[in-house]
Amino acid sequence: MILKGMKRRWAGTLAVALLVSACLLLRLFPAPAVSGSAYRTSGISEVPDTINVLMPDGSVRTMEMDEYLKGVVPSEVSASWPYDSLAAQAIAARCYASTANRHPDKGANVCTTTHCQVWRAAHDPRTDTAVDSTHKVAARYNGEIISAFYFGHCDGNTRNSESVWGSYVPYCRSVSCPCGFTTMWGHGVGMCQEGAKVLAQSGWGYRDILKHYYTGVEVGGTETTAVDWYFAEGTTRPEFVTYLCIANPNGVSADVTINYLVEGGGNQSVPYTIGPNSRLTVDAAKDIGTGKDFSIRVTSANNVGIVAERPMYFNYKGTWSGGSDTVGTPYPGTTWYFAEGTTRPDFATYLCLGNPNNQEAQVTVTYFKGDGNTQQQAVNVSPLSRLTVPVNDVLGTTDDVSHDFAARLEVTNGVGIIAERPMYFNYQGGWSGGHDAMGAPSPRTTWYFAEGTTRQNFATFLCLANPSDSEAAVTVTYMVAGGGNRDIAYVVNPHSRLTIDVSSALGGGKDFSCRVASTNDVGIIAERPMYFNYGGAWSGGHDAVGAPYPKTSWYFAEGTTRPNFATFLCLGNPTDKQASVLVTYMRGDGITQQQPATVPPLSRTTICVNDVLGTADDAAHDTAMIVEVTNGVGIVAERPMYFNYMGAWTGGTDAVGY
Repeated sequence: MILKGMKRRWAGTLAVALLVSACLLLRLFPAPAVSGSAYRTSGISEVPDTINVLMPDGSVRTMEMDEYLKGVVPSEVSASWPYDSLAAQAIAARCYASTANRHPDKGANVCTTTHCQVWRAAHDPRTDTAVDSTHKVAARYNGEIISAFYFGHCDGNTRNSESVWGSYVPYCRSVSCPCGFTTMWGHGVGMCQEGAKVLAQSGWGYRDILKHYYTGVEVGGTETTAVDWYFAEGTTRPEFVTYLCIANPNGVSADVTINYLVEGGGNQSVPYTIGPNSRLTVDAAKDIGTGKDFSIRVTSANNVGIVAERPMYFNYKGTWSGGSDTVGTPYPGTTWYFAEGTTRPDFATYLCLGNPNNQEAQVTVTYFKGDGNTQQQAVNVSPLSRLTVPVNDVLGTTDDVSHDFAARLEVTNGVGIIAERPMYFNYQGGWSGGHDAMGAPSPRTTWYFAEGTTRQNFATFLCLANPSDSEAAVTVTYMVAGGGNRDIAYVVNPHSRLTIDVSSALGGGKDFSCRVASTNDVGIIAERPMYFNYGGAWSGGHDAVGAPYPKTSWYFAEGTTRPNFATFLCLGNPTDKQASVLVTYMRGDGITQQQPATVPPLSRTTICVNDVLGTADDAAHDTAMIVEVTNGVGIVAERPMYFNYMGAWTGGTDAVGY
């Protein structure tokens, strides 16, 4: 950081040398981007996705912002500090990085030294979680992200910026500080790192810490609400029923257009209006008729943010009944990844590719098979249409690991598409059903799940895919309801996938959330398929790609407590601070209802929505949901559902919230 205090772990002569260097830097360092008494705003209101970092060897590396910050935070403060001080440090470093342009001649925003912010490749799980849990959160002054200066410790008061640099910065005002030191270590402007630690130890949340040191700022997420949603899969064939659930969590109506991109032609656009704080359920067959395979784009024409899900119910080929569901994606992409897929006997796997553009998409599919081999396939997706790839026809069907696979889809001509992977099965010859997943746009080093169980009549797996040329060292942290957390290490070979039977790791009778982390920074993809016989009567399965980071708000468009439906909310807390949660149910009759809940540290909480809303066969028992954390702790939220659809098709679905 600009002139901040450096690491506090000194020893002998090295300590003296480093301290002298820090003092020299303090005298020579340039002032922030202000001139004289004139204050220049950053002009930046959203955290960028990536940052260009000047590396020690002179090269410039483009990193995802959070991956960069995971190397900054433990280099600036001790990972043993309280959660809220780590979160405050993560946000301050994010703000500085978002507004920095310190090496324009090199094409880099920052370097890895004290000239900017110290960055090292080494991570720590606690600081990683602090970064992930505050994804896209920033401190803003008059709507713009601040240049968040910080330093080691002060003498009981921080300094006005003009007292140090001769330049006025309105949010860098002198404030009292409880750090307990009587000397200054650093420039004294902005956040005192030691003071933030003391405030966190006293129970202050990271938002209040930042507001104390940066006068007049607001602290919150900078992600914009989605007004477009895309789906690759949908069908109105016989024995398939496809719905769209669209939630409007705002105080004004949303004017929505559903664009159906039909395989083989016959596209249609249908308008709807969704009332404030409500949800709409659309039966696709009533919009476009039966016998159609389609992709979907849902657009809010008046730019009111919405959330869209697509539940489906089916009796696949007249024998395997079940359902699937996914939250849409807000944007097309040129790469999509899946960790799960199999063409073993009694499994049928498909890839559905939607192209919402006026240009053909040329796609290469790479299958990373369980035996370490790869296989490729080239396909083209027509403009404004969809394509279905029956993977069993590509890989064949045999009961061995070479027919388990992960997949990467790459568009070779730059046309953005959407990719989903529906699967149908008769698990172990007894539990029939299906599940579906929206692809992940890129590998990551961390993935989070709120749901998982090893109870009787449930089988939970983790599928980990490694599309890189290097092996991935992975640690799965199982956060068990009621205690008994475990960290278990695995290795995922290059260009391959690993399947973990969680019951073998945890034993039976456990409900858990989990964090999957690549400890050697090799990007992976993680999915969690589950198979079940719910209540000994409703068999099926569901699946989810992990959440890339915890958040303080989660949205679901689907949920019902009508007869023959059981809906749950699973909330996972990967931090060591209890999360205070408020759930808002936006019911189909336009009435809202709220419920408080808590999620213990490093654990999970399960909410039975039927117990909250009751059960009746009317619109008041259809619900969208908002899960909001009121004390700033990042959590993960999923919504599993189990059903006996129309009294005939049993199964279950699951979705990670948006």
